[in-house]
Amino acid sequence: MGWIALLVAFVLGLSACNSFGTVRPSQAPASPGAGPPIAVVTTFSILADIARVVGGDRVIVANLVGPGQDTHTFQPSPSDAGALARADLTIEHGLGFDVWLEKLFVASGSRARRIVATAGIEPFRPEHRTDGAAQKVDEHDAEVDPHVWHDPRLVGQIALTIAEALSARDPANAATYRERANRYVTELNQLDAWIVTRVETVPPSRRALVTNHDSLGYFARRYGFRVVATVLGGVSTEASEPSAAAVAEVIRDIRSAAVPAIFAENVSNPRILARVAQEAGVRVAPPLYTDALDAPGGRADTYVKMMRYNVDVIVEALAAP
Repeated sequence: MGWIALLVAFVLGLSACNSFGTVRPSQAPASPGAGPPIAVVTTFSILADIARVVGGDRVIVANLVGPGQDTHTFQPSPSDAGALARADLTIEHGLGFDVWLEKLFVASGSRARRIVATAGIEPFRPEHRTDGAAQKVDEHDAEVDPHVWHDPRLVGQIALTIAEALSARDPANAATYRERANRYVTELNQLDAWIVTRVETVPPSRRALVTNHDSLGYFARRYGFRVVATVLGGVSTEASEPSAAAVAEVIRDIRSAAVPAIFAENVSNPRILARVAQEAGVRVAPPLYTDALDAPGGRADTYVKMMRYNVDVIVEALAAP
């Protein structure tokens, strides 16, 4: 029996359950007299953080792909279907990042309103590389890069989209959601300005990024970096292990660009990256939080903390000779 069939069987037994569910709920119920909170399901940890910031105590967030987990390769469980079955609102990322949600949502029988957080954001289509030269491919054939959250300005757009979705569900508190989102946008603009200042300490010639998968395209575009190479060669961690020829090309690119350090990621196995670094004669910087937040209480357990941590790691690895 496939996982979808198992989920369907599980969800059929949920009708007597009145609570929201057991999938990593995050908020206490709203204060008395405010009406019931909105039951929200988010697909991964960064969206969950944004939803909590915008919704405050008016939402109970159940998140599917937890801290440190890889959304690209996620396998849903029956409890995930249960959370969807009881949700009022489902917030998905879109841009091909959480495609597994479609079957899970149908299997759960959920009647929640589905919101695509990246609606209205123009996606970035990364360049592909041939013999070390970056070339733009036809936009209809290129992969869409889903990692928009590495540009804080785009996260501001996501926050405003979530505020409007919550307002539509709970019009009586619409002003509160919009005010919280606007305050968050102000914080994100301050974060963006701080990143610009930090990046200025890195000489332009050293603003070169190498990671396991192509996760920093939006960051590079915003802050004047170039993505020299990626070990897996694409925007998803689902790619198969690279061939010896592909690894050799990455090593050549690193040497040609005089990259001083390359970056592991919290959702990827660093084994091949470490081998590449050894053969290229460069160091591996501490892992970046690229596709998921840190565990609660960790150094990168919110979006803003994640970005500050990542930028500090990147700048410290690349700024000094």
